[in-house]
Amino acid sequence: MTPDVRLLFSDGERAARAGEHATARACFLEAGQSAAAVQLWRSAIRCYRHALELDLLDRAPVEAVLRMPARVIAGRGWDEYKLALDGHPGWTAFSCRVARVVIGDLGAVVECPPVGPVLELIMSKPDLVETRPDARYTGMPLTLAMIVLRRALWTTPRERLADPAKIRVTFVGRERVQLDEHGDWDPIVGEL
Repeated sequence: MTPDVRLLFSDGERAARAGEHATARACFLEAGQSAAAVQLWRSAIRCYRHALELDLLDRAPVEAVLRMPARVIAGRGWDEYKLALDGHPGWTAFSCRVARVVIGDLGAVVECPPVGPVLELIMSKPDLVETRPDARYTGMPLTLAMIVLRRALWTTPRERLADPAKIRVTFVGRERVQLDEHGDWDPIVGEL
């Protein structure tokens, strides 16, 4: 990240923690634009993901990512994210900044106040989570689910490390990725 991007990103985080979501959103979007202007694509996507954490149905960050070169976003599900937003106008908007895993007698869910459960979870192996959207969010794309799941599992990720914490994820029984604590994911090819 450039110093300008880092400053804008930090300002966005501070504003988000203070509950100033409009200011935080503006800072994250500007940080993403600044990073994209100098072709720091991963940093730009990270900034846009943080803007989405404030409102997962916000179209501006999704459209900003879709303006990036196809080689940068290929296979990451951003097209599906836009299609899901277009195809589900009745979804209730929500933030995942305070997402949490809730474990009960009937299983585990990721809950995002005030909308409640948004993802169902099963941990079938120590490093494998199987997840699917709550019935109200049927049609949720992988990208949206990974943003929510990352926030629920790692509320405050450690600073950039050579080896961030990772977990394997199966989404709706068919999409398999490895998600890290910073919100990046890569498809898993082959056996889990």
